Amino acid sequence: MKKCSLVAILLIIALGLSFGLVFAQGAPPEPSAGTDFDYNRDRLQYEGQSVISELSAPAVLPPVPVEPLMPCPAEVTAAMVCDRIATTAEDMVGVWSVYFNAEPAFLRFNADGTWVTGDTAESTSAASVEGYPAGTSSFDQDGLWTTVYTPLPECQSGRYLVHVILVGGQPVALNLALIEDCFPPRQSDYGYTLLRVGE
Repeated sequence: MKKCSLVAILLIIALGLSFGLVFAQGAPPEPSAGTDFDYNRDRLQYEGQSVISELSAPAVLPPVPVEPLMPCPAEVTAAMVCDRIATTAEDMVGVWSVYFNAEPAFLRFNADGTWVTGDTAESTSAASVEGYPAGTSSFDQDGLWTTVYTPLPECQSGRYLVHVILVGGQPVALNLALIEDCFPPRQSDYGYTLLRVGE
């Protein structure tokens, strides 16, 4: 009996010590109020010297997909969804919903390569809408679309690969894949899918 109680007491003491060691460890530091934690920025603290060369390398964009995700066949059904790469201004003709400075707006692409942004679909019928950009665009021999907005002092043009999404053979959306553009607001606006709203 004494032997059993001695073992039980030693077991309780050992458990108490192990719990004490666990609770004695400091909690991981919490980010202080107002401090943003960014794993990619703060990786050195957590992963050590091995990430220095990786962190100092310039960011490289993934390759742009140059083939349609679901190529359109010769014959399409009314419910078929497919896409194609735009190669002419006619492929983009129409009025599309778009974000402009993070607010919903409308963008009309014309067959001559001109484009107009506005606050309503109807307003884009004008040559320009006050407070909204308008410009020109063209396709090069590689099928890349270049859009130009001349009032910008720098970064007037941006280059994109345009995917046209079709349902039943009719265009319903545009995806603009960034090739190069040094104007971040345009990159952001064109980073969202443009939805077709009219002719």
